[in-house]
Amino acid sequence: MSALPRGTGDEIPGQDATHARIRSLLEDVTAVLLEQQPGLIAFRDHRPERDRSSGGSWHGLQTLCHVSALLAADGTPDPDQAASTRLLESVERRAAAHGLTRRSAEEANGILDATWGGADGDLLEVIVGVRVAVRAISAPFLPGSLTPVTTTSPVSALSPPTPPPRLVR
Repeated sequence: MSALPRGTGDEIPGQDATHARIRSLLEDVTAVLLEQQPGLIAFRDHRPERDRSSGGSWHGLQTLCHVSALLAADGTPDPDQAASTRLLESVERRAAAHGLTRRSAEEANGILDATWGGADGDLLEVIVGVRVAVRAISAPFLPGSLTPVTTTSPVSALSPPTPPPRLVR
């Protein structure tokens, strides 16, 4: 199954532009979450980020998707259901500024899980439960960087280097 968005034209973003876009999205979303509920304290990497195969190719070159670190809040969210709803509404406005629209929202056992997607294929997920967690998955891109970014996480300093593009066999 390919992660390439439908209607992909003859252009595809590079690694630098993709990593910058995801970092900006995560910075904005975590900032609005902390503005709405300062008791969240800060976000930390809970799972590492990685670039993985998108399952597709562009002009014979393998494309990758960036899976951000799972960012988890240090503090606990306000347990009030209305506060959680306001939190997701704030994220919705910030996500819209990045061209993302709501794809899904589910509530089960006191956990709210919402996702937003963009026409280019980017995906944002926010989970509000006993903690708040955020992650983003990029649209496919061509690997290789002229100016490598160490990480897309607003709170982490390390990232493994992405290999150069390979021909698909």
